[in-house]
Amino acid sequence: MTVAPAKTSSWRWLERALLLIGLFCLGYWSYAWLDARYTQYREGKLLDEAANAGAAGPAANTDALGTFHGPAAASRPRRPSPEGTLVGRIEIPRLGVSAIVLEGISNKTLRRGVGHIPETSLPGAAGNAGLAAHRDGFFRALKDVRENDLITVKTLDGTFEYRVEWTQIVQPDDTQVLAGTGEPVLTLVTCYPFYYVGSAPERFIVRARRAEAAAGQGL
Repeated sequence: MTVAPAKTSSWRWLERALLLIGLFCLGYWSYAWLDARYTQYREGKLLDEAANAGAAGPAANTDALGTFHGPAAASRPRRPSPEGTLVGRIEIPRLGVSAIVLEGISNKTLRRGVGHIPETSLPGAAGNAGLAAHRDGFFRALKDVRENDLITVKTLDGTFEYRVEWTQIVQPDDTQVLAGTGEPVLTLVTCYPFYYVGSAPERFIVRARRAEAAAGQGL
């Protein structure tokens, strides 16, 4: 049985269209991957250079944990920053997490790094600092997080250590986990379930407390 010329031509056009779509998707994925890696490298270099310069200055000091802090870091008021501005770097050693934190949670920002949730405290300050990232990106390893895991956030104001206290699964509209507190805590947010196909219906929350604050409470 032979296929009519018109039908053969239609199949060829369909094959070409699918090939072009595939090439476009591959090109976009490659661009997004390279853009994220370059942003991580560039902002990480800026952060390390600024931190080293600050540590060498007369205003540098360390706390009882040997952690560097800039002048009055924890007491600085929260100031709005432009989307994509460098905030710092988050590291969770046991999970192998190390990622630059940028201001905001736009699609572009979360593609490039971990986003600092606007209107929440800055890391290191008194209050609730919220950080968000994609479950299939920089926060993929949170699926294996445990109580007492160490989280370090390095900023231009200093380096701050947190200990994980608990995890929780909430609905997307449950913003209570980001409510302000009078204590220096860190809240990590990502989508859940981790291996869900499509737009995940829930949010995975990790709450951690500043290490010195936890020590003061006998934790």
